[in-house]
Amino acid sequence: MSEFDDLKSKIELIKKKYKKDKTQTKNNSIGSAFKISTELVAAVFVAIFIGWYIDKWLGTKPIFLIILLLVGIVAGIFNVVRSAKMINKD
Repeated sequence: MSEFDDLKSKIELIKKKYKKDKTQTKNNSIGSAFKISTELVAAVFVAIFIGWYIDKWLGTKPIFLIILLLVGIVAGIFNVVRSAKMINKD
């Protein structure tokens, strides 16, 4: 019976370890998704704000806003790709 109890305890330890790893993976995935989406949105909003401020300062209408919006979108996409590569590397 001691061999059976020993085997049972080993199985329980493995089950506990597997459950912890599964939960940690889920939390890491959520964190990574939040980080990536935040980087994209932040790049776009910063670019919009800077473009709006430059247009206000120079008296131009939406010229710099549109230009920097496009730059912000491109920068945000580059940030997302870079972050995704780093996540896949880990």
